[in-house]
Amino acid sequence: MNHDPLEAPRAHWLPSSVRERLARAAESDATVLLTGESGSGKGSAARELHAAGPRAAGPLIEVALAALSPSLIEAELFGHEAGAFTGAAGRRRGRFERAQAGTIVLAGIECLRLETQVKLLRVLQEREVEPLGSEEPVPLDVRVVATASADLRERVRRGGFREDLYYRLAVIELALPPLRERRGEFIGIARLLTERVARRLGVPARPLDAAVLERLAKHPWPGNLRELENCLERLHVLGGAQGGSVELGELAFLDEDLVGVERELAERALALGLDLATLEAALIEAALRLERGNRSAAARRLGIGRRVLERRRHPAD
Repeated sequence: MNHDPLEAPRAHWLPSSVRERLARAAESDATVLLTGESGSGKGSAARELHAAGPRAAGPLIEVALAALSPSLIEAELFGHEAGAFTGAAGRRRGRFERAQAGTIVLAGIECLRLETQVKLLRVLQEREVEPLGSEEPVPLDVRVVATASADLRERVRRGGFREDLYYRLAVIELALPPLRERRGEFIGIARLLTERVARRLGVPARPLDAAVLERLAKHPWPGNLRELENCLERLHVLGGAQGGSVELGELAFLDEDLVGVERELAERALALGLDLATLEAALIEAALRLERGNRSAAARRLGIGRRVLERRRHPAD
């Protein structure tokens, strides 16, 4: 972390490496797959991709697949003719048709059932859509962006996601890192989101002093950017119209949230029959993975010394 948090440089909500690849991807019409944990900014990245590309003047149609009924999802995506199914009173354009000359964002692509995946694959291959109840395909001029919170490669391995569809979607694949892996940028991100929240609420931005920034940076943020933005919104709403600097005591709710997360994880581990040694080994390996093999950093993340980490990692040595 920067020695003086108040002197941290301004940040962007996306890492520079991802931002550069996103800008290059925007110049083409290639299908893009955005992956990352919930709240990591996939939807915002998709909107930025559309706005920066040659289709910016066209429509941007965002589809939250998890929110659609499985029985109606094909009618929503591909459209239908009158009488195609019970309740289909007239012809209705699907989301793909509505995205003509623009971009369609398929959010939560892992939610699609296998039979729908087959039909989506055909749409991507043929660049046309056939509304339900019709035998006349409609040519498409649409850029496709998909997002996934789940590991699609693992889904493919387990048979829950078609391999051919995965490769059709992942012509360009961009992985958005979780907030906990961006500690060096955290202060700038917090400032950026503070200003955005204040503008949205129409109130003065509340300054975050060094102690508050330090406490915020230590939180694991399982909900990533979305959780941080919600936290900052709460601080501005409860802080009143006059604002003033955020006090450290106002962050007590973060500890309460963390206790709830810890309890949920512990109960889930017990329900799975995991013993203490297995959990400890998993935590150590996860910390090493997050710190890219740096054992000193992994030990700090776990709140133990490096020698303790080594002993617990190799108890028989």
